[in-house]
Amino acid sequence: MKKIKALFHKYSKWLEIIFLATVTLAVFVEIISISKSISPGALARQFGDVALWKLIVVIVIGLIGVSPMVAYDYLLNKTLDNKLKFMYLFESSWVINTINNLAGFGGFVSVGLRTEFYGKKIENKQFAATLTRLFMFIMSGLSFYSLVALIMIFTGVATDYVGNFWIWLVGGTLYIPFVWVTSTLNKNVITNKFKLQVTGISIMEWTGVVVTFFTAGWALGMPVPFHQVLPLLIAATIIGICSLIPGSIGSFDVIMILGLSELGVNRELALAWLLLYRIAYYFIPFAIGLVLLVHTFGTTFNERYNKVPGEILMSVGHRIVSALLYFSGVIMVLYATVPDAFEYWDWLRRLNPWSANIISEFPSILLGFMLLMAARGITSKVKRALYPTLIILVLTLIYMIYHEVSYLSVAFAVILMLLVWLSRKRLFRKQFVYSWEARTIDGIIWATLVIIYVVIGVYSLPGIKNIRFIRPQHLDFILFPSMSVWISGAMAIVIVAISTVVIERFFEGHRVVPGEKLQGNEARLDQIITTFNGNATSQLAYLGDKRLYFYQNAEHEDTVAIQFRPVNNKLIVMGDLIGNPLDFPMAVEQFIHESDDLGYDPVFYEVSQEIAMLAHEFGFNFIKMGEEAHVELPEFTLAGKKRKAERTMCNKLEREGFKFSVVQPPFDEEFMQDLRVVSDAWLHGRKEKGFSLGFFKESYLQKEPIAIVQDPEGKIVAFTTIMDSNNAVEISIDLMRFTSAAPSGVMDYMFIKLFTHMQEQGYIDFNLGMAPLANVGTYYRSFTEERIANLVYQFGTNFYSFQGLRRFKAKYADEWRARYTSYSKTSFILYVMIALLVADNSSVEPQTGHRFGIFRFNRNN
Repeated sequence: MKKIKALFHKYSKWLEIIFLATVTLAVFVEIISISKSISPGALARQFGDVALWKLIVVIVIGLIGVSPMVAYDYLLNKTLDNKLKFMYLFESSWVINTINNLAGFGGFVSVGLRTEFYGKKIENKQFAATLTRLFMFIMSGLSFYSLVALIMIFTGVATDYVGNFWIWLVGGTLYIPFVWVTSTLNKNVITNKFKLQVTGISIMEWTGVVVTFFTAGWALGMPVPFHQVLPLLIAATIIGICSLIPGSIGSFDVIMILGLSELGVNRELALAWLLLYRIAYYFIPFAIGLVLLVHTFGTTFNERYNKVPGEILMSVGHRIVSALLYFSGVIMVLYATVPDAFEYWDWLRRLNPWSANIISEFPSILLGFMLLMAARGITSKVKRALYPTLIILVLTLIYMIYHEVSYLSVAFAVILMLLVWLSRKRLFRKQFVYSWEARTIDGIIWATLVIIYVVIGVYSLPGIKNIRFIRPQHLDFILFPSMSVWISGAMAIVIVAISTVVIERFFEGHRVVPGEKLQGNEARLDQIITTFNGNATSQLAYLGDKRLYFYQNAEHEDTVAIQFRPVNNKLIVMGDLIGNPLDFPMAVEQFIHESDDLGYDPVFYEVSQEIAMLAHEFGFNFIKMGEEAHVELPEFTLAGKKRKAERTMCNKLEREGFKFSVVQPPFDEEFMQDLRVVSDAWLHGRKEKGFSLGFFKESYLQKEPIAIVQDPEGKIVAFTTIMDSNNAVEISIDLMRFTSAAPSGVMDYMFIKLFTHMQEQGYIDFNLGMAPLANVGTYYRSFTEERIANLVYQFGTNFYSFQGLRRFKAKYADEWRARYTSYSKTSFILYVMIALLVADNSSVEPQTGHRFGIFRFNRNN
């Protein structure tokens, strides 16, 4: 006997696996046999005939039926004196019991989850002993119902077929006496109060099972008497538990289908009964349990890994919700415009989450396009989009119910509303700015719907499907429909357009742009530049054509200024940040964050490598925009063969009486008027541009010295404004303008004289400005965007002298420094370039012509 026990203990795991595999195989074979006699169409009709309110009753009863199991964990923790918050106890208990119901594996899942949730603060032996006592009596409720069923069989109430399961019911009935006797004989005494409490909870639990099962039968209109089904239900449950198959799926169902068939229930109806019961008692509570599990476990797990998993989950979920909203809007529009196409095209019918009879004409078109607009708001993470989206979904749901759609469609709409609500934390933006990228995507979707309407709509016309070409009269109808069709179509377009515009405007709210205007903030900008020095572009902030964003440190002192111009949803930042370099990372982070809150994407234009890499750390892409030419002033000289031509040119102009001088501010009115005459002659009727280059503005010109060239009569023929970085190291120029009376080579003369003058002033670096697209994309592994830019550089000379500008500056440049443009990954590079063109070439004065002017020669081009 001992040898037999030893062998059994040694091979117990293998025996368990063989038993489980054998039972599973037998059940699988029986399921295949049963499935051959079941019609999917008949099964679908069984569900389709059930009223919605009855389904809701069944689901509610199922949730109530599951809830007594929470009392097990309340009793367990009370016995262990483990004080837990009620919500934590409820959530964890629901998770444990619903997951164990569906995937219990003989209670192993239940033990593992209870240990994880409750056992960490309790001594292992004490927790294990109490949990074992609890498990001993958990099945006592099933034993009670086994006794009731056995009495029904022996008293002749149940049918003879159900009586075949009496042996299983006997085994179930003997369970209560067995555990009571063994628990009494065991040294670890279990109190009678504990036994009665667990038994009472178990009876409530199994009462919930019975009530849910019979409620599902009631909803389906089952005529089978209670006394015939109860013994079958209890016997099938016992057999399913003994099979060790998770959730008794398959084993329980086979017994029930065969047993109900013997009771006169057709197999489609029996299967529908079982499915509805499992949905109400197992699957829906299990789904709720998974949500609670993510909420309970997910919070701890998320905190452990710096909230990264939560961000990933929320991001993926947000994208899924956005995609479902777009999908729903598209399907509704298609169903309204070409309902017959869903009868002809199987692939469309399979894609459709709504019912085939749900839509009729205009309301669905309106709801569909409103859903598309709502989808754009949710995709853009706009806070104001939440409630309008939910309202539109509610209207869609009402419309569906009014048209008596399938329950699957209603469930889809309800789940979509729930997902939108759950994604509300991702909606943080305070306003909606409709970007060119978003308009392009939405425009493609809307245009595609129109094309599909024409193509599929024509295809679905009577007599079209079976021919290979479209008759002329059909084309005539499409192009020149009747007056009534034209008027109704026009009205539909107007109403849809007004509705979507109203939604868009609501999403936008009161448009707010970050930062502040220059007016009233000059002193703050002065203080930053005086304290921390400026850079080659800092003086452009005084033009007043850009907004200023100020960053303050912990002491609420201005330490960084960012100059930018809004174009569509992009904030085009001009050049490097101004101020304390130590605060640049915090300033960039805050600027990006506040811009994002307001629906804007910053674009850092013509910035240094340091700023480009800093923006890259915040998820920005970057592209090289060109190179900046620099002259090392201490090394500059006109002596030697290399500068012979320039030396000769300078000497020639000076012999002719031309003079160079640097005039310090403030400038009198006469001097400013002379400069304006030169500027107007140089502009020759063109409008002033701004942003990355200066324009003729007296208050701006009064801030820095101006270099001039005068003819022999003392008349100014050329001038350039000097841009001082205030660091006694770097100097640059901005406006450089001359009249037709200026001699040939005046620009070279101006540069050379400036080099010499600044050299004498002790400056080290003369910034000649940008050579756009210079040395961009020359390496074969450069970014695709940069390779395209290189093609522009190579072949764009006919439109703009990229190469000529570089050659001019190369005559003097000792060093070339790369300049970059950094942009958000959500932005299309094409639209980034268009925004830069708009910012760079938009006039500073009102005009009615084309917004894109010509490039001018200055420090940047």
